[in-house]
Amino acid sequence: DNALKYSLSNDDAITTPIERFAYRQAQRYWVERAFQEAKSELGMSDYQVRKWTAWHHHMALVMLSLSFLVKERIQQKGSVPLLSARDIRLLIIAMLLNDPDAVDRRLAQMNIRHEQRRKDIERYDKEHDPDNANDTD
Repeated sequence: DNALKYSLSNDDAITTPIERFAYRQAQRYWVERAFQEAKSELGMSDYQVRKWTAWHHHMALVMLSLSFLVKERIQQKGSVPLLSARDIRLLIIAMLLNDPDAVDRRLAQMNIRHEQRRKDIERYDKEHDPDNANDTD
């Protein structure tokens, strides 16, 4: 039994509280989500390099970009709570094109997506709220 516990973590299974193991396991979702965004939105998996130095440069730029996106999401959380990495990336592209109409179109599309997501979240919460469960007994 202890051999299995030791193989799951570098921590001492006897002295480490179970809450610490649970907390660390829960953090895995956010780490995986960050990698997913880095791959899909920032080109983490789109490198073509021949040397380790070039790979390290590419990964450093991806991580710097991811850091910027996370910071922007945190700063905008109050006014745009459903802001995604994709939203920010598309808005930056539109701004770099120096086309105010493109920015306005992206913002309009983003607002439509956010409204739909908000409705989906509310519907899910309503369906899974134990206080609002329909008794069919």
